[in-house]
Amino acid sequence: MPTATPERERMTRRARPRRMRRSTVAVLLLALILFSACARGPSTGSDDGEAVGTIRGAVLLAPTCPVETIESPCPGRPLADVQVLAVDDEGNVRARTMSDEDGGFAMDVAPGTYVLTASIQEDPARSVKPVRVDVVAGEVVQSDVVVDSGIR
Repeated sequence: MPTATPERERMTRRARPRRMRRSTVAVLLLALILFSACARGPSTGSDDGEAVGTIRGAVLLAPTCPVETIESPCPGRPLADVQVLAVDDEGNVRARTMSDEDGGFAMDVAPGTYVLTASIQEDPARSVKPVRVDVVAGEVVQSDVVVDSGIR
């Protein structure tokens, strides 16, 4: 059985710590990158430092009663999993999000004027009343998106 020469043993001992140091440095660097990405927190502006405002609301199906009167209002029913779009004056989609289980949504956008609309995958022919909103930096605009139920 061949035995290791003293010179080969010294090389092996030196190589192991170097490899371990490189591995340790790589793992620590990766952990630092992941930690800084997670610790960033909520955004207060766009990536280029521009301030943003927030659009918050709900997607509602309405009307939900065959006859709705002032004395007998019929509130809209929240719709979950509906894509909500914020479209600028040039027709560009600037933000999109999905409504949650209670129909709620929120999105951060640059200051400006937007039209909110919804896209319903299951029934693309369903009518959605577009809503115009003006967003100011650092403020929250409350606006609901109403989807026509078809009840008359």
